[in-house]
Amino acid sequence: MNLILDSQYFGFGAALSAAIFWSIAVIIFKSASNELSPYLITALKNTIATICFLLFFVILDIPLWYNGFNTLDYYKILVSGILGMGLADVIFIYALSKIGANRIAVINCFEPVVIYIFSSILLSTVLDNQQLVGFLIVFISILIMTYERDIDGLDIQIKRKGIALQILAVIFSSMGIVMIKPVLLKVENNIAIQLWITFFRLLPGMLTAWFVFMFQKNKIILFKPLKQSKLFIKIIISSGLGTFIALSFWIIGYANIEHPPIASILGQTSVVFIILLSWVFLKEKITFLRITSMLCALLGVCLTIL
Repeated sequence: MNLILDSQYFGFGAALSAAIFWSIAVIIFKSASNELSPYLITALKNTIATICFLLFFVILDIPLWYNGFNTLDYYKILVSGILGMGLADVIFIYALSKIGANRIAVINCFEPVVIYIFSSILLSTVLDNQQLVGFLIVFISILIMTYERDIDGLDIQIKRKGIALQILAVIFSSMGIVMIKPVLLKVENNIAIQLWITFFRLLPGMLTAWFVFMFQKNKIILFKPLKQSKLFIKIIISSGLGTFIALSFWIIGYANIEHPPIASILGQTSVVFIILLSWVFLKEKITFLRITSMLCALLGVCLTIL
């Protein structure tokens, strides 16, 4: 077991696994959002994932509290959870329900760029010429998708609002992940504590999601679609795959890959999986411009963070 954990490929495998599981979860989330409020989906998925973590910890005898960090570290994890697992997830699911999975996938390619920018700010460095070109290419890919002539009848104002909201979700998510990198560095090669950080980060995300949901009108009515067992099973499966398994693999990969940009690149392979899966299962259109936008985004990510 230790040989596997110490392998240089362990982090790579974890990050790639996160991309695959997350892609499947996104497709199911999108399908569920056709019948269920995105605000309720976010609250439920974080709650179900929290329960999964608790059961997992009990089964593997992982302590529910870790006291090896200082006070500032705990605050970083909490704020990271509010931003990345709370606000970002609420906005993400809402945008997903409005503009579809393959558009969301392309916009998510913006995340490694934003992560790199936030990291650079914290380290007082600036983008060099190659990285600046990469940033511009990613931005152009989003513009291509924004001004693409839609063949699926999506209202232009809804599309632009959805794209803007997803960019905001990416910013919140990126801020959250950059905040906890120093904390993760303190527990390198300790998978149990990395999972504990993931769990502890999820708790404020769950509370934030329920807080947002409580401000929705007709809250009781929003629960009614869950009477359909098929829909409820979708939420359970997607929460397990996305918020429990994929999130765990992502944090483990991010913590165990020496160069974080490589983790970001592997994470962005999800754009390919999501576009293909949305075409097969959700019948979302794949146009030449969307493929071009995807390839531009991936190229821009590579230029920016390599």
